[in-house]
This record gives sequence, C-alpha cells and structure tokens, in this order.
Amino acid sequence: MEQLPRGQKAVALYVLEHAREAVSLTASELGKVVGVSEATVIRFASSLGFPGYPEFREALQESLLDQLKALERHQLYQTVGEGNNFIQSVLRQDLQKGINILATLDDRPIEDLARAICESSCINIVGLRSAKGLAYYFSAYLSWFIPETHVLNADMFLENVINARGDSLFIGISFPRYTKRTVQCLALARELGKKTAAITDSPLSPLAPHADILVYAPCSHISFIDSFVIPVGLVNAVLLKVADNLGELTTKRLQELERAWAQYGVYEDRE
Repeated sequence: MEQLPRGQKAVALYVLEHAREAVSLTASELGKVVGVSEATVIRFASSLGFPGYPEFREALQESLLDQLKALERHQLYQTVGEGNNFIQSVLRQDLQKGINILATLDDRPIEDLARAICESSCINIVGLRSAKGLAYYFSAYLSWFIPETHVLNADMFLENVINARGDSLFIGISFPRYTKRTVQCLALARELGKKTAAITDSPLSPLAPHADILVYAPCSHISFIDSFVIPVGLVNAVLLKVADNLGELTTKRLQELERAWAQYGVYEDRE
C-alpha cells in the first residue's frame, strides 16, 4: 500500500475500513466519499490487477461473502433455496460464474507459471483442507512430466522450505476461507529467496503479497461447500501450458507412461 499514490492510498484505506459500504458504491460515488476523482478510483482498481472498477467491486462482494462462516453460508443457502431442479441449481452457479469471468481472464500469469514450473528443479505444492484435493490433482498430472513434484505436509513446512534447493518453486493454493498455514508457508519461502506462485481467487487474497506469480479465478460457495469447478479449469490450463512448453519431451514421456501402464495393467482393457 505504501507504493500507492496518495489518492489511491486514501481509496484503499476507505475500502479496508468500510468494505460493506464501499461495495454498494459506484466509482464516482466512492470518489466523492473519499475526496478523490472517479479516475483515481478506477486507477486504484487497475493497480490491483482488475480490468476495471466493476470487476474490483465484484471481487469485493465475493470477499464479503467469503467472510461468512460455514454455518452462516448453509443458513443463507437454506433461506434462498435450490429452486425447482436441484442438480441444475447446483451446477448453474458454477457455470454462470465461469461464463461471467471469461472476458476478464488473462493468459499471461498462466504462461508465467508454466514457464517457472519448467525452469524449476523441484515443485512444492501447498494446499490444505478443502484445497488439498486440488493440490493433489495438480501434483498427480504434473508429476508425469516433472518428477520432483511434491505436495507438502503441514507438519514439515518449515523443514521443507529451509532445505529446498535454490531453484525450487513453491506454489500455494488457497481459496476463501484462506488457511493461515498456506499463507505462512508461501511467505516464508519468499522471505528465504525461493520462487513463489499462488493459485487463488483474486488479487485481494492474502497469498497475493507473497507470490512472484499470481494466478487467480473465483471459486463458488454452495452452502457450506467450496466448489472448485473453476479453479480446476485454471489448473488444467496451467498443466496444458506446461505440456506445450516441454515440447517433444511431453510426447516422449506420454509414450513411456503408456507402455508402463500397459505392462503393469494399470487400466482396464476395454477390448
């Protein structure tokens, strides 16, 4: 925040202290309340990595919803109800949110992360609680091409970070409600000079200040459940970009794996 111009810093302080009021204001209205121009508010949103003020306000709305506890989310869900078709209502929320964010997604962070993965000797992935499944999913496919891929155990974060090679990459995965240990691990890795990346929901995530590379897309909250339909798509995009960057090695490795899977009967024979 110290690097922001004075006007933008005033906007930031107001939003931090009055998020519930700010979320309902237009850029012009927020500027009047803070005492700055509408252009300053828009530049503030842009400095955080948002395409414009509407996207910033939407992220702020999401962050306020994210602060609800699991029981509060479930109670809100019970109040709203699921409509006439249960399965459609569950899927519609993720699909609609995915459609809404398509125009705001940027390929560059995904390309940067894929490049960093290919250039690192060891990949250390940190994902806890509900994000642990996403971490293992990412690791499972990444290990096909990057042998030194590990999902870190929370009990050994400190030792893993301190003993990591100089060209190791630490990837923190966390979505609201963010796990403190994931943030702490990423912060320590960066403090010790390791390359870091975060897969999270927005530039406002507590992981963002500790990430050299920030890849983000929102997750949905369905009652007390964190739905990772969109984040899985984000991880898939990174995996595909890694495979593209590896070029002929990808083809060679897949051929080797297919021979091994056939030899050891890993998959059912469909013939």
